[in-house]
Amino acid sequence: MLYIIGIFALLLIIYGIIRIINSRNKAFSSKLSLRERKELEKMLEKKAKIEEAEKEEKEEVDKKEKEDKEEDKPGVPAVEIKTTFPSKDIKEEISRFVKHIERNNFKVQNSIRNGIQNFINLDLKVALEEFSLAVELNPQDSTGYYFRGLTKLQLGNFESAISDFTDLINLRMKEPGAFYYRALAYYKLQDLDNAILNFKSYISAESSFAQVYYDLAICYKEKERFVEAINSFSQAI
Repeated sequence: MLYIIGIFALLLIIYGIIRIINSRNKAFSSKLSLRERKELEKMLEKKAKIEEAEKEEKEEVDKKEKEDKEEDKPGVPAVEIKTTFPSKDIKEEISRFVKHIERNNFKVQNSIRNGIQNFINLDLKVALEEFSLAVELNPQDSTGYYFRGLTKLQLGNFESAISDFTDLINLRMKEPGAFYYRALAYYKLQDLDNAILNFKSYISAESSFAQVYYDLAICYKEKERFVEAINSFSQAI
């Protein structure tokens, strides 16, 4: 009888041990309640939505910045330019020379852009008004003077063109073309001495432009300075 009771007691002990082990395993395997799991899932879902929104916002900002950079580019019709030297074709020069547009001032940039477009379309008076507006908006920006001087040169207003080219030279614009076009304006006025001085000023900055040596030779020829004319023709050749 005692033997049976001992076996029964041993079975109860084993059963109790098994229950304790199972209860502990259950506690470890299920640390979160159902309510806590749902709350965690909601938090994770909310976080995912926030990250997605931030990603979309960043993509939108990057797209806007890219569009702004594209808008900053002057809207000038494509013209095939075969040289980086100034041209007696003023339309070609205006199409080539767009690198000094002031990009920090939208109004100046817009006026320059409109002026270029009107010049290309041969509406020179409107182009002159737009370039003059750019000069008024920022008298320290050399671009307006350059384009306005070129427009006046095209219109035959040589004295006023010389004034604009002089202003931009005084602003120390890094564009020797100002000397070349001022020389052309002086030549048109038959002020050969000043034309020669400006052609030589251009040559001191850019010595590999054949056309300027030819133009200089013409001035020397008209001044009957034939030896200098021959030398300049030879350099042009």
